[in-house]
Amino acid sequence: MSRLIRWLFGLGRSTLAVRDDGPVQTVQVRLSSRELLDAREVLTAYGLISAPPPGTDMLLVCGSGDRSDSVVVAHNHQKYRYRGAQSGETGLHNGVAGSTILLKANGDVLIIPGSGKVVVQGTVTAKDFITEAGVKLSDHTHGGVEKGSDATTGPQG
Repeated sequence: MSRLIRWLFGLGRSTLAVRDDGPVQTVQVRLSSRELLDAREVLTAYGLISAPPPGTDMLLVCGSGDRSDSVVVAHNHQKYRYRGAQSGETGLHNGVAGSTILLKANGDVLIIPGSGKVVVQGTVTAKDFITEAGVKLSDHTHGGVEKGSDATTGPQG
């Protein structure tokens, strides 16, 4: 029985960058020093984007018990995985770049861009917006208002 289970599942590591130019992402997986599987299909949940780097742990399911008939159903990178999530939290994390979107247990949404910059293509609509300095954009004032082409001073809380 244990032999059958060993042939239904395989645990290995990716050896190359994933190939993501076809209808299904594929990856090369090394299961042992003698067993290298090329072009294994990677199944992921709809809407999630992931291109795990080389060295990622890969779990394969071999439905027929034949390793050549296997698909990757889960992967984890030990070095780049997100650490410190609280019970109930979920999110997206790019450990290579250091970017995180975390849906926190208290209901907050934490966005940490690895580059320090959030890029939005389109319109951002917010019910209210308060800067880190405490300036509320919906009803702040400016000093130094004069007629003509003079400029105002910065926003005041």
